[in-house]
Amino acid sequence: MTVRIVVSRYNENVEWTKAFSNVTIYNKGQPLDKSFNEIPLNNVGREGHTYYLYIYENYDTLDDYTVFLQGNPFDHSPNLNYDLQQYIKNSTTLNFDFAYLSKYIYKFTANGCRKHGKYLPIQETYAKLFDKQMNTKTRFEFGAGAQFIVSKQSILKKPKLFYYKIIELLQTNINPIEGYVIERFHKLIFDEEILDASYDEL
Repeated sequence: MTVRIVVSRYNENVEWTKAFSNVTIYNKGQPLDKSFNEIPLNNVGREGHTYYLYIYENYDTLDDYTVFLQGNPFDHSPNLNYDLQQYIKNSTTLNFDFAYLSKYIYKFTANGCRKHGKYLPIQETYAKLFDKQMNTKTRFEFGAGAQFIVSKQSILKKPKLFYYKIIELLQTNINPIEGYVIERFHKLIFDEEILDASYDEL
């Protein structure tokens, strides 16, 4: 199995990526030198825009697993280097759909998130993406820092145009409020069945 690392960079130091192969850097800041595999992008939509643009543009040629990271991933994932080495070392036997790479996992509800100081359009964003209303009693979990690994099998559960809907939602400006919602939706996007989980299970 193959593992691809996708990095959403602004102006962070990404020298750490040179310890790994199969790295694609989407760069929304100052150009990097030619030693990096860099794809320049307009600075819109936070890291979520980067992640789902990669999925949309590579939908038919995805690796078996894709790791999505920020330019400086270590604030939220201090053990990242070790974790990535383990995934790569054991790539032939990986057998899961989705895993956060975050040190801290938080809970939120359809009505808001205590880790965000202002209103988040959680229900409205869900309705736009999934074309249905959210169960307001459901509680969810998300990994701080929006960093995770996901299988190709999970990505392909949704049609390509679904990911374009996310891109459209996020490409309106540099820091759309929906970007904070998508950060909380990553696991949900790849596994809607978690909507059936009870509060006790989370």
